[in-house]
Amino acid sequence: MNKVIIESGMSFVADNAFYIEKSPLYTQLGENVKSVEFVRSMGNKLLFVEAKSSFPNPNNPTHNPVKGYKTGFELFREEIAELCDKFIHSLNLYSSVYIGVAENGFPPEYKPSATVSIMFVLVINNFNKSWCDEVERALLNTIRTSICMSKIWKPEVYVLTHEMATKRKLTIV
Repeated sequence: MNKVIIESGMSFVADNAFYIEKSPLYTQLGENVKSVEFVRSMGNKLLFVEAKSSFPNPNNPTHNPVKGYKTGFELFREEIAELCDKFIHSLNLYSSVYIGVAENGFPPEYKPSATVSIMFVLVINNFNKSWCDEVERALLNTIRTSICMSKIWKPEVYVLTHEMATKRKLTIV
């Protein structure tokens, strides 16, 4: 039986995963550091996985146009910035453990890969599949504004619905 992490109403396959969001390292850092749910090492891929139960519609720029409320576009941009922070902070946290700077290490059962490609994976439960490309594009464009992210780490970015993640064997029903 696979190990499972439950987040945002979805069950994620967590074989060889570092549950970074629940780790002592992360929980002791305070509120200014953000984290994805977990990091999973799969062969030569290192997946930084974030789960969401909802996400602003990228195609609804006038959501809540009442004075004093943010537009749908503003909510969307804020959510994209928040996700980028989570990915970047998590990569920094993970790297600090990997090179031995952080005092709290990986769990004993976790085996990091020596050579990896980095993948940021956002899985949104109950999300319209047609919106995934727009969210993915916005994430990738925001990540590319960081020289370190785009030129040093060269991450791949994927935005998936729960159904898409299940087909890729990242989640189970």
